Amino acid sequence: MKPSILYLSFNDGSDMRVNKELRTLSQKASVTLLALGERSQCYAEIHVEKLVFVEGSRKAVSTLLRYIVTGIYLLVSRRYHSVHVINEPQLIIFWPFLWFQKRVVLDIFDSIFLRKNRPGNQLAWLKKIVYAPLHQALVTDENRLELLPDFLKKNARIVPNYPYRLAQLPLKERSAGLRVMYFGWLGELRGTQTIAGLLAADPALTVWMAGWLTDDASRELTQHPRVRWLGVIPQAEALNKAAQVADYILCVYAPINDNNINASPNKIYDAIQTCTPVIINAEVKVSAFVTELQLGHVIPSYEVTNYQILAQQLLQKRNTFTFKEEIRQAYTWEKVEERLHLAHDM
Repeated sequence: MKPSILYLSFNDGSDMRVNKELRTLSQKASVTLLALGERSQCYAEIHVEKLVFVEGSRKAVSTLLRYIVTGIYLLVSRRYHSVHVINEPQLIIFWPFLWFQKRVVLDIFDSIFLRKNRPGNQLAWLKKIVYAPLHQALVTDENRLELLPDFLKKNARIVPNYPYRLAQLPLKERSAGLRVMYFGWLGELRGTQTIAGLLAADPALTVWMAGWLTDDASRELTQHPRVRWLGVIPQAEALNKAAQVADYILCVYAPINDNNINASPNKIYDAIQTCTPVIINAEVKVSAFVTELQLGHVIPSYEVTNYQILAQQLLQKRNTFTFKEEIRQAYTWEKVEERLHLAHDM
């Protein structure tokens, strides 16, 4: 009989990392997923044995309350082999009820403490309380591991944000003008400002846009005549589109907090798989990795002073990037997914 896992996610089951983790865990376990939002976007449903879905707006108090009550019921009505929790807010909400469980795994890829600029041992007393129910913490890279408090590092494991390997790449389509892929969490501080600036500066530039709209500026951007809005799509579809049409994948973060400065974007590894360079700003620490492996164009600052010059630079450089096959083979989910099984003691 397979071990049972409860997977708690504020996401609707469309998130790329959530899908990969559920697919991997389901190889060895019977997984129950608790999710909320719009069920039609729950691409993860095919990976789990049981889906408990709370429909409604994620911003509505009534939806969140129904999600919390449902989560409490699941936690107190059954003792699972392990419980997988996405990020600290859920850990805090369900904290009293997690003590009934054998094993609690916290996946920290959008840390509330880094958002508040409190890395490492800052507020250690509070972090000891928050993280008390944990048996294992997961982070996406070595840098994020170092930002954990010392007491938690010994119980932490790196599970990188790599994509599945693309065995076959479509022939890259080229056009006279630039083509940029902008996908993932779409917001003014995650690239919308940059895309708007490039569109205004370069009348030949086209944008493919897909993902979760987080503000009005991003929603307005989807209506631009040179933006092709794809909606919320599965990761495989986004990767195929990037491999086929994109000259660049946008991967910028406003350096407003430690969470953004220490971002571990899956877009960099998506770029490797699709042989499509990224555009990233120098304030993000992982830009050093981009420079080292020549994976894209690093702009000096998130606040671009001249978008016309930037567009010209991007056009001139778009054919100068190469992606070695050994790198493409190294940074794949298949290489690291066993770490997730080990985190759940399977």
